Order: sequence, then C-alpha cells, then structure tokens
Amino acid sequence: MRIAYQGAPGAFGHEAAWRFAPSPEPVACPTFAAALDMVSSRTADAAILPVENSIAGPVEEAMAALAASGLRVAEEHSLPIRLHLLALPGSSLEDLTIAVSHIMALKQCAWSLSRLGLDTEEAPNTAIAARDLIASHKAALASEAAAKIYGLNILQEDLQDEPGNATRFALVTR
Repeated sequence: MRIAYQGAPGAFGHEAAWRFAPSPEPVACPTFAAALDMVSSRTADAAILPVENSIAGPVEEAMAALAASGLRVAEEHSLPIRLHLLALPGSSLEDLTIAVSHIMALKQCAWSLSRLGLDTEEAPNTAIAARDLIASHKAALASEAAAKIYGLNILQEDLQDEPGNATRFALVTR
C-alpha cells in the first residue's frame, strides 16, 4: 500500500505510515497538498496527515489541504510524539544557539527550548530540519529515527513540554 506523507524519512508522518497502514510503502512529499494530490491522482493508495497535537493544537496547514482535497478520512490514530534535540557529531549543548524544526514541534517544546536559552527557526518538517542540519550552532527537534537516518547525535531526549504528547493522524483515501 503506497502511503504519501509530508516530509522526509524519519518524519512522524513516515512513522505513522509504518505504524498504521498495512504493508506500507511510504512516499515522501514536499507538502500536505502534494501528499493528497498523490491520492487524488491514484499514484498513492492513501495519505497520512497529522491533524491535531495534544500540546500545540490543530495542524492548520494539513487541515486546510484536507478540506480542499475532496478526499475522505478513512481512519484516525494517535501517535505518541517524542522530540529530541539532535546535533552534528562533535557538537555540544554549549555550542547551540538555535533549534530548528516544524512550527508544531517548536510549539510542543516551547518551554523546554526557552529553559535552554535557544532561539527557534522554522523548517518545513522535523525530519527535513534534521536532514538539512549543517551548522554546529544549530540543532534539530526531531525523532530518534531522524537522528539515526541522518547521522546526528541526540544531545537531549524528550524535550516535549508534556510527557503524554501525542498527535492524531488521519489516514486519507479516495
């Protein structure tokens, strides 16, 4: 089953595709609308979209794309979200000045990032932030899978402001 998701390997949408779809073949897309377009054009069987986070609230961009698509939500599932501070090998917490991630992840870790004294920078997706990390003064907020895929070190685990952090994902079909 081809499942379109927004982001890159290591994104939470990628994880949700593996966890909630039978025999998935995840396909990365640059935007939520592009993931839904794959379903509309029949180049994917379904798309998986984050629709609401327990800390940060609705994922407005995904909800708008879904509303405009004419597709239907077949299932919804909740995925626990653990956000880690990832950095280049050799970087230390003391080197960091900026945390980069998707706006929803930054909101989920706002208190923790403030406590660490880090400024924030938005990226299109958590895994894209990890994939594109090249500066030793920056860190990405992303998954453990993203750290492994992109060869990054986890400097701090579980930066989400609430331990029960979860995102509701919608499996969208024609």
